[in-house]
Amino acid sequence: MLNRTTSFLFSKFGEVFRNPPESDTRPPKNFKLNVVRLRDKQIHHFMHYDKPVYLRTLSGIIMLIVAKRNDPYHYERFVIHRVIKLRPDTLFNCIPISQNAKYEICYPSDSKYEEVATPDDQPIIYERLIPKINIQEILSCYYQVRNANYSFPGEKHNYYELTYIDNGSLTTTVDDAEYELNKLDLIIYGPGQFHTQSTGPSNSCSYLTVMFEMDCENPYLLTNRVYQAHKEIYTALNNFIKVSNLEHMYDDELMLCYLKEIIVLILQFDFNEDAPVSSSPMQERFESELLNEIIQYINAHIYEQFTIEEICHQFSISRSSLQTLFKNNLKTAPKQYISNLKLNKGKLLIKESTHTISEISSMLGFTSVHYFSRKFKQEFGITPSDYAKSIYQ
Repeated sequence: MLNRTTSFLFSKFGEVFRNPPESDTRPPKNFKLNVVRLRDKQIHHFMHYDKPVYLRTLSGIIMLIVAKRNDPYHYERFVIHRVIKLRPDTLFNCIPISQNAKYEICYPSDSKYEEVATPDDQPIIYERLIPKINIQEILSCYYQVRNANYSFPGEKHNYYELTYIDNGSLTTTVDDAEYELNKLDLIIYGPGQFHTQSTGPSNSCSYLTVMFEMDCENPYLLTNRVYQAHKEIYTALNNFIKVSNLEHMYDDELMLCYLKEIIVLILQFDFNEDAPVSSSPMQERFESELLNEIIQYINAHIYEQFTIEEICHQFSISRSSLQTLFKNNLKTAPKQYISNLKLNKGKLLIKESTHTISEISSMLGFTSVHYFSRKFKQEFGITPSDYAKSIYQ
């Protein structure tokens, strides 16, 4: 993010005025005024005057690059706002941020001008804030459930395909290289990559598939690798799934945005530690151990009805502290975490086919089978009965 020249950070290079001072600093007979048009997005030198200089933007948006006369290596960037007066010890030059720009420069007639090379004679370039990734179209997205011994012989196509494992495990080959995907893993097949999918003799798998067309500067960074979805990717995937089941205006735009977010997070995967900020290592360890104990307690009582107040009482923690603990570490509220855990458990129980949906609802402590069905559809985009039918398709 760029600062404007009205920022206090600019004060070491000059001053800012609403209008140029007319008294004894800018009399017309002693000053020259030039209008400069800008198009080039890079500079190869600094300008320097031995007396104060005034600059004013006439059109467009302009980035000012400034440095001290004795230290050109440590230059700074500002967007020109209002009329600025540069000190004599300041090196400067301008680059248009907009496609075209124009500024006015006013300087004393008797001032001396010189050009100073940029550091190491390397150009200073304005990197435009433009898309490097363009998802042109989502061709299809669907949720699949595969039983044990499923085998897909393989295919290749001229678009991208994302596979995200919700539950279970899946074996895939990509151009003869084999990969094992487990819960929360995802993989992207690139255009022209032949790939197969299969499950083992005792492994079922449920997963999301998204097929899409995309322009990407570095597509090779996405493929031939399994990614474990960290919290940010997991959140983006959940947002994508939720909005895909809605029918509001512009939901398709949100789907494209969330898919692009997923792609960007994958490209940043090796640079994202995805760890919450803690006040100290001791506090971090305390929170980790406490959270682990609470999660173990929730899992141990998943078949029971219990309240947030009971958890607070059990662990001698306030409701607000519990909320903060979950938000900082799991990016969700305790109540939502428990609900999601019960719904995922319900999905596994449906897959096992040993209980009716009504029995599962009662086992997990839902007040009614209708409430369970409504929450299940909100989370997974499919009713429990339809999900049960899909397992055997």
